[in-house]
Amino acid sequence: MSTAGEDYVLLEEPSLTQVANFINAFKKTRVLVLYLNCEVLYKGRASSKLSPGDRLLITKPDGSLLIHEKTKREPVNWQPPGCILHAQVKGNMLVIRSIRLRPREEILVLSPHVHVLLAAPCTQGEFRLWGSEGEMIELVMKNPSLIEPGLKPLKREHLTPHGKIDLLCEDSKGNIVVLEFKRSTAQLSGVSQLKRYVDYMKKVYGDKCRGILVAPNITSSAKSLLAEYGLEYRRLSPPSRTGILKRTTP
Repeated sequence: MSTAGEDYVLLEEPSLTQVANFINAFKKTRVLVLYLNCEVLYKGRASSKLSPGDRLLITKPDGSLLIHEKTKREPVNWQPPGCILHAQVKGNMLVIRSIRLRPREEILVLSPHVHVLLAAPCTQGEFRLWGSEGEMIELVMKNPSLIEPGLKPLKREHLTPHGKIDLLCEDSKGNIVVLEFKRSTAQLSGVSQLKRYVDYMKKVYGDKCRGILVAPNITSSAKSLLAEYGLEYRRLSPPSRTGILKRTTP
């Protein structure tokens, strides 16, 4: 049985030849989802064998291949984008081969029966993550008074031997200000990270350097350590889906 819409095709109980021809014809233009009984062999940096069973096999136009079982988020076998996919019928077996050239890895899927095959174009939409540290930084760059009046952003992701400073600024008195952002509760590790940045910047700019940890919340131990190091904290919530950044009094 087959069902076809304007953009998708669904085959129920297709023949192995149908499946092989379908895969080879649409592997570069459609996302293919197969519910099939299969055995899976892997050869590459190691070797593995997956015993026969009913599974989901997904291939994408970029060469990705995923094989899922009934539990866990991660596929039990997979290949990354850029792999070469080919299908054929040998005897009474559908053979699907995915080859990665560098490093050399191969997945071989052997299937005596395919229950369902779905081919769909899918879309490539814009992905936007709300509430990320990156969005917090962007909004503070546009409105630095969220941190304090007179603050002037200088550089984002300023490289140091200890990593990248999220946002480097200058305050109204000419001091260099290091801003370290956390999208969730700030911990001791965030304080230590900020101190490393500030210590390095003091070697470059002298003692006229401040450090501010920016996060929606902070643990009591982290706040105490900030005070011990002479660093500061600003309570700032990540932007919501509407793009609004919420500031509250520390």
